Parts: sequence; structure tokens; C-alpha cells
Amino acid sequence: FSSGDSIVENVVRGHYRAVDNETNRPTRSMICVPLSAAGERLGVMQVLNKRKGAYTSKDCRLLEEFGSQAALAIRNARLVESLLAHSGFYAASLQTSDVMSRLAELRADAWSETLTILFADMRGFTQLCQTLIDPRLVQSRLSEFIRLLSDAILTESGIVNKFLGDGVLAIFRGDGGAERGVRTAFAILEGFDRLKQGWNDESNQQLDFLDVGIGLVTDQVILGGMGGSQLRDFTAIGTAVNLCAVLEKDAREGRRILCDQLTFRKVQHLDPEFEGPENFVLQKPGQSVGVAYKRYHLRGIRRPKSPLVFISHSDKDRELIGSKLVQPLEAAGLRCWVAKDSIPKGNVWTAEIRKGIAECSGMLVAVTQNSAKSRWVQLEVDLALAIGHQQQFVIPIIFDGTDPGEVNSFLAALQGIDARVESNLADQIARRIKDSNSDRSDS
Repeated sequence: FSSGDSIVENVVRGHYRAVDNETNRPTRSMICVPLSAAGERLGVMQVLNKRKGAYTSKDCRLLEEFGSQAALAIRNARLVESLLAHSGFYAASLQTSDVMSRLAELRADAWSETLTILFADMRGFTQLCQTLIDPRLVQSRLSEFIRLLSDAILTESGIVNKFLGDGVLAIFRGDGGAERGVRTAFAILEGFDRLKQGWNDESNQQLDFLDVGIGLVTDQVILGGMGGSQLRDFTAIGTAVNLCAVLEKDAREGRRILCDQLTFRKVQHLDPEFEGPENFVLQKPGQSVGVAYKRYHLRGIRRPKSPLVFISHSDKDRELIGSKLVQPLEAAGLRCWVAKDSIPKGNVWTAEIRKGIAECSGMLVAVTQNSAKSRWVQLEVDLALAIGHQQQFVIPIIFDGTDPGEVNSFLAALQGIDARVESNLADQIARRIKDSNSDRSDS
């Protein structure tokens, strides 16, 4: 990947053996070619040979041609996703059918749809710009905030429709849209409080003037692609959008989230802490008579208990696991079961480990040279199997060149996560655990 050169290896030694362990057939030779398009390196394509006979330069050229076509397809798919994002359709990674469906929606006639709208805006951003002075630092702070907003929205399967300076307009379609919008609102507040604390730690001036205001409305709107053939923007139009904008504007002075009555009713099962209802009149300039609504100040919601994850590791790696796994996972909202921290003094070690594994949603196995030599890590994986965990709930986390199969033969057949190359390790693990829990509940 770094060099961009194709490689033919007809004498293979010391390569990652997870595929061989899963297929029970050794790799005899391999070809690796770069996936590049328009000067951009996108990845690497690798072909393994399990039969006798060496790969030739002709084989390499054939794979390079195939890789070139694959790279173009990947680049085109990314361009289409970028087009959708710039047209007000920025959402989590889409399947091909979803992409085509949204492209069709962008060209279709407008239609009515009931959904939840979220407006969010940073309070005090103008004053922050005056405080920071350096335009690069202003850009950095705003980018962090925008990233926080988009991550929170996408996590709850929302659509980032528009960034509005230091704010955002998002929509939540489909079942549970109001609940997902409300969860997003509280995730934004929590994330902003952490963000603001970090900014405070780096600033000589106190930034107490900074805050976030959020408005939420659930109602019928007009949706569709607006514009001409050269430029179209997917947008929502209607009184609900105007109402949401006003609620966001009024969400200040301690009232950080304001919502309408329909949104409030749809999240009753979350046992919200709230104030209200408060009578409220939406009246545009020039209108003699406004429209009466009820609005609520949401202060909190009942959160589902975050998953508990068993961390299997060698005691010699305790410092590594603490900094690379436990701390990032807890910051991502997961709870970690670590033997020395979770077993009460004087209790039987094996019994407590068995109990801990049974209580956890999944197991992460730290794959290192130390864990490959650890009798306890071997035992913990065996206990997980004996208790009846499915394969998808045991995830090897590779920290060095050690093969997962050296830690426990069962791990050789599992898809692991390479901590050496995964930049967002905690987020990747959280998604895998969430998907595994979803699969288990569906079954």
C-alpha cells in the first residue's frame, strides 16, 4: 500500500495465517496489487494460491487490470455517496440499493412524509471566534463540533441534511424517528460537554459562555429534490421545519432541548425528565393570528444499560490494555469487565471469571505474545465456549504479530480487529458488539 508496487511472492513465510487456519490449506504463493484510481491509493487486492505452482508475471498483470477496474468502481461509488452528501442526503454508509433509492428520490416529484426534524446550534460561537483570533484554531474548533454533530446523528441512523454555519439540520425517517432524534439530542449535549472541557483545558480564558441549543419536532413535511438539472438539493419544507427552528432558537438559558407535543408523546417509554407543557404561539412576521402549540423542555431520558464486555488479557499487558482498550471503550459508552478490577478480594478466581463471562455481552481477547503464553487467557476463552457464547461474541484484538490461533485454536477461525492499523479501535469494537447483540436478539 505504501509503495504502490505490485508484489508476487512464490515463497511465502511468516504471513498472517488466519485464512490458512480457517481453510485448513496452506498458502503457497500470493500476489498483492494496489487499488489506485486518479492518483489516489484506495487499498490493496490480494490473491492467495492454495495449490502447487507459482504465480507468473502474466498473472500479476491480469490482477493489476482487474484491480484497476475494481478501484474505479470503488471511486465511483464514493463519488456517488459524496454527491448524495452534498445534496442533503449525508447518511451512514449505504448499501447499493439504498444509494439508488435515494438518487431516485432526489429526482422524483415532491411528497409528504411524517418524520422528526432536529435543529442544533452552538451558543456563543461568535464570541469564541473573537477569543481565539487564530483562524486555523477557529476552523479546528468548528470542525470538531461539526464532527460531533454528524457522528451523533449518523449513530442513530439520521440524515445530515444541512450544516448551517455552527449548526445542523437533521431528519430522522422511518419507525422510531422521534426516539432516535431525542437520543441524538442528548448524545450531542454529552459530547459537547466533553468537547468544551477539552477546549477549556487548552484555553487561558474560561469558555462558560459556550452552550448548545436543540429543537425537535415530529410532524408531516414536504420532502423532495429542489433545484434545476445541474444542481438539486434534497430538503424538507413546511410549518414543522419553521417550528423546529424557533424551538432551537428559544433553547437557551438552561433549557437546552425543546420539543413539540408529538415528539414528547412518542418518547414516553424513555421516562423523560421534563418541564412543561408550556403554551407557545408560532407567528410569522406580518401574520395577524399565530398557531398555538405546546412545547416541552427535556432534561433527561432513561438510558439502556450499556453492554458489559469481558476483556481477556495477560496480566503483563495490563497497562497496554488499560490505555488502548479499557479507557477508549468506556469513553465510547461500553462497560469493561477486567479481572483484577472486577473480582472481589477473597473470592474464588475461576468461579468469578465464569460468572463475569456469563454476565457479559461479549469477550475481547487481547492477542499478544504474552497472552499466547498465558494459561489464564486460554482458560477464559475455553470457559466462554463452555458457557455457550456464539462465535460472533468473541473478538480477537491483535496488538502485535501474534497469530490469534497461538492464543487459542478457536480464535484462528474468527474475524479479528488489528489494533495496529485500526485508527478508531473503540468505535469499531462498539459497532461489532452492537451488531452481535442485534443478531442475538433477532434470533
